[in-house]
Formats: sequence, C-alpha cells, structure tokens
Amino acid sequence: MPKSNSATVKTTRRAAVPVLAAAKEASDAFDDRGRTVPWMARTVHRLYDAQAQKILDRENIAISYWYYLRVLAERGELNQLELSKRVGIASTTAVPALDNLEKRGLVQRTRDPNDRRKYFVSLKDEGRRLVDELLPELTEMISASLDGITQRDMGVFWKVMHRIEANLNQKAQDDTVVD
Repeated sequence: MPKSNSATVKTTRRAAVPVLAAAKEASDAFDDRGRTVPWMARTVHRLYDAQAQKILDRENIAISYWYYLRVLAERGELNQLELSKRVGIASTTAVPALDNLEKRGLVQRTRDPNDRRKYFVSLKDEGRRLVDELLPELTEMISASLDGITQRDMGVFWKVMHRIEANLNQKAQDDTVVD
C-alpha cells in the first residue's frame, strides 16, 4: 500500500494561502471577509428563497414552482421552451414541475396547432389567484430587506448589477464558437 505524502499536502496548503491573499489584495472581486460577488449573490438568493418559502408554504407551493407562476403572470401564455428560459431552468426539468402545477389546476398546457411537439403554458384562474394573493406579501418581504438602504444606493446597486449582467452576457456570447 503506497504511503501518502503528507509533506506535499502541507506544502500545497501553505502555498495556497499566500496566493489567495495576493488575489484578494489585487482584486475588487473580494469583500473584506474574502467573499466574492457570486458568493454573496448566492447567499442573498438563498436567504430570499428561505423567507419566500415561509410565505409560499401556506399554499403548499415550492419556491421552484413559484418562478413558473410568476413568469406566466407577468408574460402571459408562453411556449414551454420560452418559459423554461425565462425561469432559468432546463426545459427537461420544467416538465415534472409543469406536470405538478397542471395536476394542481394552476396552469394549463395546450398543444401548438402548428407544431404538435410544442406546448403553450398559461395560468388558470387558480394560478392567477395564488399569484395575486402571494405577490404583495413577497414584495413586502423583499422591500423590508432593503430597510436602511437609500434610494441613491439602490440606484447604484441596480446600475452595478445590470453592468455585471451585461458583462457576463457578453462573455457568454464571446464563448460561442461559430464553425
């Protein structure tokens, strides 16, 4: 049985610390606690989801299902692929979620008359009622999370977030190779 080389492991661990420290010093990508923008975005998203789920639990709606209802309430009827893109979920993942929402009488799927492989998804009356009932409370929860933040700071926040989004979208387009 081969021996592990613990000296190598210790050296590697010690070497990583100065490299990370140097990266933090040279970059605006880290906060004072060593967290990156994606780390904080994920943390805040998880906290919002946890608070939202408390509200959605009253109607036995999973947060992942709420996203579909919310997009349909805002956009109206969409084909299944477009709905998946807007929710940010793979279309194959959408199928079981939409099956569940359809069984609960919250959404309706209808075949595209021009392409029988495609479906359109729309809210039913009960789905609309849920969105109309829950959205104000969810909006209030989000608003309460912004207590103590000035309008000016929120303006800067949105400007920065939109710039980050544009930069990442541009990077995604640059990654596309056309043959």
